[in-house]
Amino acid sequence: MRVRAQQVLDEVVRGDEAVVLWDGQILRVSALAHSIRELSRDWIELSDLAVALAQRHGAPDGDLMDALTPVVADLASAGLVETRD
Repeated sequence: MRVRAQQVLDEVVRGDEAVVLWDGQILRVSALAHSIRELSRDWIELSDLAVALAQRHGAPDGDLMDALTPVVADLASAGLVETRD
């Protein structure tokens, strides 16, 4: 699977987190979600994204892909990233 951040109308970054204006909503984006969006400005393979996130935030307990997949799915359902197989 590949991931790419969607363009938002506006984004304000404070430290590691961000607030975005998307589809008439203001959404607070966690540090992890902000990193996902930042690292996926261009299409990136999910496995490469997982490695980059582990380097930036530390590796989670368990499998990287198992931990990342639901986070990316949540961001995709909010419209903040898009995915392709």
